[in-house]
Amino acid sequence: MTGPDLAALDYAPKPERGPRLGIAVVGTGGISGMHLTAYRAAGYRVLALCDHQAEKAIARRDEFFPEADVYTDLDELLARDDIAVIDIATHVDVRPELVRRSLAAGKHVLSQKPFVRDLAEGEELIKTAEQAGRLLAVNQNGRWAPHFGFLLAAVRAGTIGRVSSADFAVYWPHDRGVQHDPVFSRMPDLILYDFGIHWFDIVAQVFADAEPRSVIARTGSVAGQVIDVPTVASVLIEFDQGQATLLFRGASHFAETGRYRIEGEAGVITHQGQSLGGTSAMVTTAEGATDVDLDGTWWSHGMHGTMAELLAAVHDGEIPSNAAGTSLPGLRLCFAAIESSHTGRPVDPRTVGALR
Repeated sequence: MTGPDLAALDYAPKPERGPRLGIAVVGTGGISGMHLTAYRAAGYRVLALCDHQAEKAIARRDEFFPEADVYTDLDELLARDDIAVIDIATHVDVRPELVRRSLAAGKHVLSQKPFVRDLAEGEELIKTAEQAGRLLAVNQNGRWAPHFGFLLAAVRAGTIGRVSSADFAVYWPHDRGVQHDPVFSRMPDLILYDFGIHWFDIVAQVFADAEPRSVIARTGSVAGQVIDVPTVASVLIEFDQGQATLLFRGASHFAETGRYRIEGEAGVITHQGQSLGGTSAMVTTAEGATDVDLDGTWWSHGMHGTMAELLAAVHDGEIPSNAAGTSLPGLRLCFAAIESSHTGRPVDPRTVGALR
């Protein structure tokens, strides 16, 4: 087919080049295991782990990086000259202050997602990083999940022309996955905020040149779910020249699946797999349909990819594609969806600056 060579589209994590930089992980709760698994597989130089509960950090250290040091005092860790990058994997309520302290200590920072609860605070952290001469990136790991990574690469290459619609649906047993977690099992906006931010972020990237006009969202609970907060949601996002829909079914206990269909003026990209992606996508244009095999998984490529992007940017003296500012448009859509789900009314995302 004419147009971009689909097999040549690069969606894989960047290889590390130059001297290996020292990395520290702050916050060693559940998600840190995914970070450390990817970092060990990538051969990254993780020198330290920090958590106010020493036993958690020690367990992670022993499992993944036995030679790493363990800290309960962040300032002691930040005083080390051999650590260049801080991966902050804590909950969002305490994360901004940890980002500030890390930047003030001259470290580059990879922040867990969702980046912030307030866009003004996000802008302030971005400005702080600029003033410190350090890079601040966000762990929007969904961008490197193979099915999403290929989608973004294809859209940016102009494979299907200007995007006019984007429809996503996910069916998975999220309630069972978090039922014993004291935080997530009680989070009122679990589906739209902590999980859904990945999809809002992808929508914002796909419609990067479009202006969002309105967001309508509805959430609810269903029979059989095992947690007490909403597990299902439907979202309609209107742009100046297009629409996007998100369908989340987070208490779906059978036949887990995820899919998307992205339409443009010159073609369509479709995918169907598990909730966090599968092994193929299809691109259909006037020249015909092409199946594309995908390599990697959400966890292996996702967690690796976000750190790889930051490390490459540090070595090259460039701005990473997951720089903190790039996460704000997706957060704005997410905040608007949450407000709409609470009020029952459409919300103009341009008027929303924080979780209210």
